[in-house]
Amino acid sequence: MQNVITKNRFKILVVDDNQITLEKTTSVLLKEGYLVHGTIYPSETFVLIKKFQPHIVILELAMPTMDGISICNELRNDKELSNILIIIYTNRNEDYFQIAAFNAGADDYILKTVRNRIFTTRINVLLKHFNKITKNDKFIFLNELIISRLGFLIIKNDTEIILPQKEFKLLMLLANNPKKVFTRKEISKKVWGNEIIPDNRTIDIHIRRLRQKIGNQYIRTVKGIGYGLHE
Repeated sequence: MQNVITKNRFKILVVDDNQITLEKTTSVLLKEGYLVHGTIYPSETFVLIKKFQPHIVILELAMPTMDGISICNELRNDKELSNILIIIYTNRNEDYFQIAAFNAGADDYILKTVRNRIFTTRINVLLKHFNKITKNDKFIFLNELIISRLGFLIIKNDTEIILPQKEFKLLMLLANNPKKVFTRKEISKKVWGNEIIPDNRTIDIHIRRLRQKIGNQYIRTVKGIGYGLHE
């Protein structure tokens, strides 16, 4: 299952034991212009990878004989294949599976319930910045905002946003602790460290500038306490 003519040089292999969802996924990717190959047989994965040489492999999590995480582990342990980007694409939304997938080396974990546009945007961004990404990088996704930890990249709607160091560190602090509300004192200690402690106004200014660049919908103010991410 693959197209012949493509406007895009990137190749994607999709492994999903459900024929209907496999056809749906490959159809969405073909419309984006990618060269796509799909299989319902997990056991074919490594043969197809060596034959097709994809830049990215999209894996269903729960499959008979060989699950997505097992395949991910084998890819990361193979020196010749370890740089392939891997996405787990599944309906399983339990934290346990997501943690296991990232620990196995997956670059992203996407639920099949997301809109097609979000699905393709996340793939487009991974591939657009393919040459800037190291195999050890991990991404944080906040709706349409994508943060590359190692690449120091902030990407929104396929556009890179350049942030000063302090603003990037501030965003990373909040993104790494999405359920926590940080006091200004905590932000000062985590972001500024041993530097001169900024006053509350300085932190508020950095928050305001950050909102102007990435959008107001990501950071919430908890009156009398501090700042956190919108849930």
